[in-house]
Amino acid sequence: MKTAIVTGATGFVGSALTANLLADGFRVLAVSRDDEAGHRTLAAVREAASGFSMDIETGIAELLQTIDAGQGTLADAITEAHLCQVDVVWHCAAEMSYSPKKLEYAFRVNVCGTANLYRKVAASGRCKRFYYVSTAYTAGLRGGDTAEKLHVGNPCVNSYQISKLCAEQSLFILHGEHALPLTIFRPTIVVGHSRTGWARRNGFGMYMFADVIAAASQAGLTTTCMNLPPLVRPDLVTVDRLVADMVGLTLRNTQGSGFEVFQCAGSRQLTTQQVVSTIGATLGVRVTYGTPLTSLDQRIDRAIDRNRPFASTDWTFSRSKLDAALGHPPGPPIVDEAMLGRLVRWYQSDNPCATGDATAAEAVAETSL
Repeated sequence: MKTAIVTGATGFVGSALTANLLADGFRVLAVSRDDEAGHRTLAAVREAASGFSMDIETGIAELLQTIDAGQGTLADAITEAHLCQVDVVWHCAAEMSYSPKKLEYAFRVNVCGTANLYRKVAASGRCKRFYYVSTAYTAGLRGGDTAEKLHVGNPCVNSYQISKLCAEQSLFILHGEHALPLTIFRPTIVVGHSRTGWARRNGFGMYMFADVIAAASQAGLTTTCMNLPPLVRPDLVTVDRLVADMVGLTLRNTQGSGFEVFQCAGSRQLTTQQVVSTIGATLGVRVTYGTPLTSLDQRIDRAIDRNRPFASTDWTFSRSKLDAALGHPPGPPIVDEAMLGRLVRWYQSDNPCATGDATAAEAVAETSL
């Protein structure tokens, strides 16, 4: 039986990956913070399995083990006894704040923590490959055709983007000093499950627009104006395609080169304006585009500032190397207006901003400013 270490197993991607690895017969050591009894990790993985319409209850007690990191580092929590069992590591955990006030902390977690974890796993000599989940947006904000290679010298605008870029560079240097094969795996904008709609209600990526528009609806607006470009096409990848690619890499017969970079791109069917208009139509708010004139529209428009640079930059992310490594699988599900509407309806079905809770809606708008 193969064993994988997965960090960030309580998060959106990490929990989905863990559930799918368990379904494929892996034993998973899930590294989590402040979860000594493992209840939070188990609940997150079960939720993900339900979101994927999978039954993983048979043997889950034997196949899933939580390693509690407390408030310490992930590397310190993993012992030699753990490492002697491990075939692969998927490092999904990250500090995801965009705030410049958290740059130092993001660097400590995403760069130093990742480097220390790689060093420790490499020193064990058992693990066959270290997979690092980064982001396609280490490409910076130049846009255009983006190849599956290390990015150098591109402009970055937030703590998450900067620290992920630095982590990739650090791992590349460390790989030159150690024998442990390394894969940098870069998703684009991850959305919910293509069939069930399941996602984590965390307000990241596309779902920030859903939260902001829901807040506008709760403020009594039926129309709002946002300053967004007309022709940019964001790259949206469904979580089921993302995880299928991750599991496919883990199960491949050949382990590939010592160092590899893959971009898990999805589809660019819709423009940013079409995405936001579809979200608005689903939530009963008509979105127009241009310069917001009213004070409330200006406030709502400011609420999207942290994601505006990404919604306004057009990238074409190559995934040819990833497809070659996976044996040229079929294309990812196309996120069109119909699927996007389903994803938003699922996301809002149990969201405070969709239940008439004006306090929650106001909080969403305030925290986004």
